[in-house]
Amino acid sequence: MNAIELLKTQHREVEDLFAAATEATGAKREQIFDELLAALVAHDAIEREIFYPECERALGEVEILGESIVEHGLVEFSLHLCDEARKKDDFEHKLVVLKEVVEHHVEEEEKELFPKVKKQLDSETLQTLGERMEKRFEAAKSKDARGALRESLKNVIGGSLTRAKRSGDKKPATKRAQSSRSGRHA
Repeated sequence: MNAIELLKTQHREVEDLFAAATEATGAKREQIFDELLAALVAHDAIEREIFYPECERALGEVEILGESIVEHGLVEFSLHLCDEARKKDDFEHKLVVLKEVVEHHVEEEEKELFPKVKKQLDSETLQTLGERMEKRFEAAKSKDARGALRESLKNVIGGSLTRAKRSGDKKPATKRAQSSRSGRHA
């Protein structure tokens, strides 16, 4: 499956999991939420590690890529809050917010990013990329999703973005901002 088709398929699967989680109760809802958590964490991994870097190589620095990475941080934070509230009264509210953040992200990707990527990458490249992403997705889903989520959140809270790391900037964004405000270089 090509990369864009794979991501769209995963988007529809996540939509279905949100619908099922909203309708379910008790242990069934927890089981569905666990599936949702694993799917979102694995999806995040393939986009950040494989798809977005390839998009950046093909498209250069574009605003939608930067926004997408920041939105992943919001999804992860919302996912963490939902997970923490699994057995609490405010779970439903947090699930709604998570769903809205994911829907916004998906809409922008599908309407803005994917058409640009289709114009720049040929079908063979998209196919090869999709195969790599499928393998990484399965590997990510087989691991502890909560542990991976915690690691990603640490990086997001620390101001680290994968794009900044790849461009050779080893200093997290928060350190750069602090250094520039104080006039010192950390």
